[in-house]
Amino acid sequence: MTLNETGNLSRYLDDRYISANADWHQDDSAWKFAHILKILERNAVRPASLCEVGCGAGGIVDLMARHLPEAVVEGYEISPHAFALCRNRHAPNLSFTQGSPFDGARHFDLCMAIDVIEHVEDPFAFARSMGRVSTYQVLHIPLDMNALAVARGWVIEDARTHIGHLHYFTKATALSLLDECGLEVVDHFYTPWAIDQAGKTFKKRLAAFPRRIAFRVAPDAIVRLVGGWSLMVLTRTRAASS
Repeated sequence: MTLNETGNLSRYLDDRYISANADWHQDDSAWKFAHILKILERNAVRPASLCEVGCGAGGIVDLMARHLPEAVVEGYEISPHAFALCRNRHAPNLSFTQGSPFDGARHFDLCMAIDVIEHVEDPFAFARSMGRVSTYQVLHIPLDMNALAVARGWVIEDARTHIGHLHYFTKATALSLLDECGLEVVDHFYTPWAIDQAGKTFKKRLAAFPRRIAFRVAPDAIVRLVGGWSLMVLTRTRAASS
């Protein structure tokens, strides 16, 4: 899979995405890293080599490199704007490439795609490419498709216009896609971004409280109804597990 086959890249290559997201979501790196660490540790996965495709400003791979100083850690990013940001990060075992790990013959113990698969034109080809270049995969996938988002109308349109989401997943469709692409789902859990980041505004803090209570009672139902969660998934290339 080449860069061109991911499709719809122009917003990341020109000024549109950086204009709308000036920090390239760097504030979320530590939060996402904590959840990545959780899913790896509870499945005893400690990679000796790993890459992140679409690493953005490099915050997550920077933290991974410091947590795994013995591992080879590589970040891949197509956007020249994000690549300029990630090049400011330095660790002895960390390197960055402006491009894609799918373009070469490299193989890694782990490939990560954190809030990326919803942006690419062909998520099936993308997931298969992740399986080809790695033994294990970690994906963080926003669950944009829920009853409240559909009822309100503007939510999904806003996700497409301002943050470039082309696909809108539920838990079931996300896991089915990965399975259909030859990736065995090892583990998964919801990440409560709407709750954990609720401190940013009073309105979000107000909405977080009933979400938190309802989630404890019926997690799958509340995610499908009102949203506010993403899905952290650990997969393994099926051939590697046989």
